[in-house]
Parts: sequence; C-alpha cells; structure tokens
Amino acid sequence: MKRAIVSGALAVAAIAALAGSAWAQSPTPGGMPPPPGMSLAQSAAMRFPQPVRVGDLLGRAVLQPVESQNVLGRVRQVVRNPDGEIMVVIAFGGFLGWGTRPIAVPVDAMVLLGQDMEVVAYTPDELRRFPTFVPGGSSDVADDTIIRVGLAKPSH
Repeated sequence: MKRAIVSGALAVAAIAALAGSAWAQSPTPGGMPPPPGMSLAQSAAMRFPQPVRVGDLLGRAVLQPVESQNVLGRVRQVVRNPDGEIMVVIAFGGFLGWGTRPIAVPVDAMVLLGQDMEVVAYTPDELRRFPTFVPGGSSDVADDTIIRVGLAKPSH
C-alpha cells in the first residue's frame, strides 16, 4: 500500500513537471495566447465573458498567470481608444508602487480571477515594451458602465 502511494505521488510529480515545462515554453504565461489565425477578440469570447461594472475593476491587482501570481501592477482606469476599443490602464512595474508607469492593455487580453485580474495574452517582457499611456484621443469609460471581461481559473 505504501509503495503504491509513493509511486502515485511520483507519477503526479512527473506529470506536473511535464505540464510545467510545456507551460514554461508557451509564448505567453498561462498558455492562453490567441490560437494562430484567431484575433484577440475571438479568443476573449472563448473565456466566458461576464458583465462587470467598470468601477469594480479600479484598484484591482493585475497578476501574471503563473503559480507564483506575480503582481504586475494595478488597474488605474478604463478608457476607450479612438478606434472604440476598451483598454485597461495599468500602473505597471515599479517597486511597492514607486516607479510605475501607465500602460493601456486591451480588455480582451485580460481576465478576471476572483478579486484580481490577469494579463493572459502578453508576457511581462512584452508589457514592458508597451508605450507609456497618454490620454490624448482616449476617453474615460464611466464607472457605472458595464463591460464584458473573460474569466480564468487559478493558475495553481
């Protein structure tokens, strides 16, 4: 009996290691980039988008979808760009809130995870290359506006 438990635990560990290595080789954390030939919006539609009040997103931590759930920043505002696309402005980077800069990430590249949000379509390195958000041409989305945001399961 003890031997079966040990070999079962080793099998689970081996599967977890294989899954982890495949995950680490994924082009984006969480392995959720849009499949080839699929737009970000089409991919987001597959994540069971739920209605959310914009004001309820403000201040949420934005996590990297990995088991350690590294905090990438916090949601500062939600805007509509000149093309009509809804963007989530994140206070990105820095250390303990110092040295952050605002970046605008498409809402379709993000998901809800409980009281937090995750960026699933871009790696932290890609986010670092995002330009600093400047509001010119963008308009704030009112706090009482309902938008749709996809859901995610925990990465651990």
